[in-house]
Amino acid sequence: MITREFYIKQLELRYFVAINQFNLDLNHLLERNKITSEEKVLDHLFKTLQEIQDNNKESVIQIICDKFILNQDHIYIACYYMQKAFFRKTNISNTKNIELMLYLSTYRQISKAIETVGINSHDLKAGNIIICIISPIDNTPKINEEILQILNANETELTLNNMTSEKIKKIIENYNILDSQIKPVLNSYLNKEKSKNDVDNEVEILSSAVFDLICEKMALLNLEKIKSR
Repeated sequence: MITREFYIKQLELRYFVAINQFNLDLNHLLERNKITSEEKVLDHLFKTLQEIQDNNKESVIQIICDKFILNQDHIYIACYYMQKAFFRKTNISNTKNIELMLYLSTYRQISKAIETVGINSHDLKAGNIIICIISPIDNTPKINEEILQILNANETELTLNNMTSEKIKKIIENYNILDSQIKPVLNSYLNKEKSKNDVDNEVEILSSAVFDLICEKMALLNLEKIKSR
């Protein structure tokens, strides 16, 4: 689990964000809770996390699929816009959980956001689940431990930041990022002395350019809401 503290100076708002990845024993969960279908496991999972969230005042606990999440900073920026939107009452959704997913996906439509970053029964079968915990106080380790115990889950190595050209390509396609948008940003990152054969460096630079463009989409989403007031 990784945890970071944030402070938004202009809002005088301090909060903590924890990101963790865990493995869920689907068969055990089915048997222990006498659940008859995998679809109902999702309902049980969401209900359990909601109860934990309710017991930890002002916290946000959201499980996400990382298929279209670039890296941990992608989550941090989405958390920032979610917090800012609720503080200034420019939020799109009535709940912070959904608002977070909207900014993660950069879509205004809740259904599209859930389709992009929400989890499904296939993700549960795959085993590894990403969870984001946001809290105004430094109690994220406690919340994380509570989640692991109640779900009988095992914490695993966080693979969110593993970067490959294939992952970036899928993210570019999902967020409808055009070559004409990427090239100007790439040019600002490219080092003239960089070796053309340095594949790792190319992936890192492309990742930075895509991150900037995703952040731009989040900012536009926030701006659209402010203009619509």
